[in-house]
Amino acid sequence: MPKLLWNLYALCYDAVTRLLPYQEMLDQVVAALEVAPGMRVLDAGCGTGVLAERLAKACPDIELVGVDLSSSMLARARARRAWPASFTFVERDIDSSLAADAAGFDRLASVNVIWTLPDPQGTLAHMTAGLRPGGRMVHTTPRFSFRAHVIVWRHLRGQKGWALARALLGLPVLLFAGLLNLLLVAQSALLARAPRARQRWHEDGLVALLRQAGAEPRPVRPCYAGQGYLIVADRRTPPQEK
Repeated sequence: MPKLLWNLYALCYDAVTRLLPYQEMLDQVVAALEVAPGMRVLDAGCGTGVLAERLAKACPDIELVGVDLSSSMLARARARRAWPASFTFVERDIDSSLAADAAGFDRLASVNVIWTLPDPQGTLAHMTAGLRPGGRMVHTTPRFSFRAHVIVWRHLRGQKGWALARALLGLPVLLFAGLLNLLLVAQSALLARAPRARQRWHEDGLVALLRQAGAEPRPVRPCYAGQGYLIVADRRTPPQEK
């Protein structure tokens, strides 16, 4: 059932990623990552490859690994464009990917993934352990009091002429995506039985989860038309590594 819903969501997910607030959020993530040539980057929960595409344009000379559980999401990601040879996409859960990877990553990003994790603290700990010295994580995740209509209205206000007409015609697809999203939230709530899983919905809780995972978060910033959090966290360097 978990994969089935995500594979179904893949059919309409790109309609969500084309929303202006989503595009602005991706720009914030890319800016916060500060990637440079030669870096190794993990796109955790890469979906249809929208963040990877931005990173390929910003700095094609990185090694990027995109990981996702959904085969349908990954199929769309692989077909999105002609990728640099150093970009790969793998169908696997984040924890298993990190456990199987001995090389480590200079940067790790997740866009609206933390809320889906059954054990957010455990996965964040694996993410932190998978960072190289001096490594950085950038996450976005929705607030508990998420209001989708604010995002849609922000998008519509940014459109004019035919772009506005196309945006209005696309509202039924967004409605379908919203209904699927509610099912995914319910599924996530049922699967999240780990201690402190509820903390992922609140700013203070997210900071606590990251610190407990061995990362040092910076001040949390709003994103996604104010409906989400942008969190940048550095790998805490043990004294022996300084």
